Amino acid sequence: MIRYIEGAIVSAPLPPEDGSAVGVGERVVSIRQAWRTACKKAKLIGKIPHDFRRSAVRRLERAGVPRSVAMKLVGHRTEAIYRRYAITNESDLREGLAKVANMEASKPSLRIERA
Repeated sequence: MIRYIEGAIVSAPLPPEDGSAVGVGERVVSIRQAWRTACKKAKLIGKIPHDFRRSAVRRLERAGVPRSVAMKLVGHRTEAIYRRYAITNESDLREGLAKVANMEASKPSLRIERA
């Protein structure tokens, strides 16, 4: 049977007549309700998909994954969209400055000796 549901045409069996919850392998009627149910079961009430995407971007950035690779992994096609998710905080800035300081400290110093 083909039905029009939430802006999409789907071809799937009808949900159980008794109104029972959708289980593994069953058709999802409402993505919003399915998301809420999944979050409730995972004890992540109030989360939205973008929360997880933002976390993924931050973890990729902190791991030093090249931006072009990270963008493909999270599905961002433009730098502008990617930057919206690549949120930095004070600890990120401190960590970045510490890395630069360590790099500078580990460089051999150039000495010019006079004859």
